[in-house]
Amino acid sequence: MTNSHSSRRVGIVTLMLASLVLAGCGSDEPPAVCSSVDELKASVETVTTVELGQGVLAELRGNLEKVRSDLRTVRDDAGDEYSAEIDSVDQAAEAVGTSVRAAVTSPSSEAISAIGADIDQLGTSLSSLSEAVGSTC
Repeated sequence: MTNSHSSRRVGIVTLMLASLVLAGCGSDEPPAVCSSVDELKASVETVTTVELGQGVLAELRGNLEKVRSDLRTVRDDAGDEYSAEIDSVDQAAEAVGTSVRAAVTSPSSEAISAIGADIDQLGTSLSSLSEAVGSTC
């Protein structure tokens, strides 16, 4: 009799564990990193779509602060996953910031061109991150 009760308990426990695992897999909620990458995309777009010209540097600085904030959220949500792609976006955003500071200090057409090139790299880096995260979302 005890053998029968033990087998039954093991069966019940196995069914309970299986249902918990299946319930977790059946969740329709995407991982948090999906929505945080969407937020990052929106903030990067405010940088990549800005029309470079006189008076835009202050706007770019503000937009970059939002990018950095959203990037921290992505890093928190992703953990160690996608670290190479996140680092690439981080470096590209930092390069844009450096170019903007240089243009403020020493305005020139070369400085504006450098900002444009760095903004292009930011867009490219974000695309790589988005593609990597896409399989998860």
